Amino acid sequence: MAASEQEVCLRAGERWQQIHRAPNVYAVQVPFTNISTSETNVYVVEDEGEVLVVDTGAPTDEGAVVLERAFDEICVDPSRASFFLTHLHMDHAGLVDRLVPLDAPLYVSRVDFDLMVAANDSAFWSRVERRVMAEGVPSERARLYCREGRYGTGIDSFKAEGRNLRFVEDGDEIAVGRHVLHVVSTAGHTPGHQSLFHEESGLFFGGDHVLFVISPGLGFRPDSTDSMAVYLGNVAKMLDMDISSLLVSHGDLRDGWRERVQWLLDHHGRRLQRAVDFVREHPGSIGAEVIRGLKWNVPYEWDDISTAQKWCILESGIIILEHQVREGLIVRECDDQGVYRYYAA
Repeated sequence: MAASEQEVCLRAGERWQQIHRAPNVYAVQVPFTNISTSETNVYVVEDEGEVLVVDTGAPTDEGAVVLERAFDEICVDPSRASFFLTHLHMDHAGLVDRLVPLDAPLYVSRVDFDLMVAANDSAFWSRVERRVMAEGVPSERARLYCREGRYGTGIDSFKAEGRNLRFVEDGDEIAVGRHVLHVVSTAGHTPGHQSLFHEESGLFFGGDHVLFVISPGLGFRPDSTDSMAVYLGNVAKMLDMDISSLLVSHGDLRDGWRERVQWLLDHHGRRLQRAVDFVREHPGSIGAEVIRGLKWNVPYEWDDISTAQKWCILESGIIILEHQVREGLIVRECDDQGVYRYYAA
């Protein structure tokens, strides 16, 4: 089909638009005001009457109405659809309990699911608080920041009891009519973040893995692997994939995904180097001091930004320090107060 013919066939509604044919793909903007974004892009993939919905959006009445209306106009019957969650943050999985039938196949990451379960245990947050305090954050502030951090674990994104959960991982396939979507591990933003790749068209449903509007945050978890190394590796591998379009979860769809991927790699590289430079210039600094010295892209001074932004900066900073310690570029020592101090190797 010629491009002009395809454009004629594409459909649109008030908060949704068709963006591809064969398979039919629709993008639905589900409203939700977050720190830097105002909606979650939910994608509907359809072929020969089979439907896969990618993410659901945040648990708000307005979001539910928008998604229900879009389903009706696109002619999607949720009782006959399958659902895939890129990760279990509330703005991606928050409408599961309201809009996803119990018996509908629900594809999720086992890693993120286990994290969601673990985060219901107070002992999990005690471990997080202790690690934050080890970076030199006072106990009352550590507790306040961790309350914000609960959002990032996907806690209570949905109740799992009685659901038709399908745990998938890198390399698995999900069929929609005549088409096959490949599950791709894009861990980093969350430990189990996953994307979908339709090789025939080159469509890459990337969730929050790579975004144009913001640099995705990396979620800190106690006892986790080197999240920065995992994320950078999963970003870099996109450059070897034949991706035609990056379907992001926040912001407008754009061209230039390769340039954005390279920018993110360079951006993290510069910040990682700044951490080394800072501890070389300020040997013995506590983690909180190093993190605040890394030049974050926020419009206000530290005391004027929101608690949620402070938490995002703090967990990203801890991940940077952890990575550079593992790389042998920074040395971490524990003082007699149980606080980490950092030195250049």
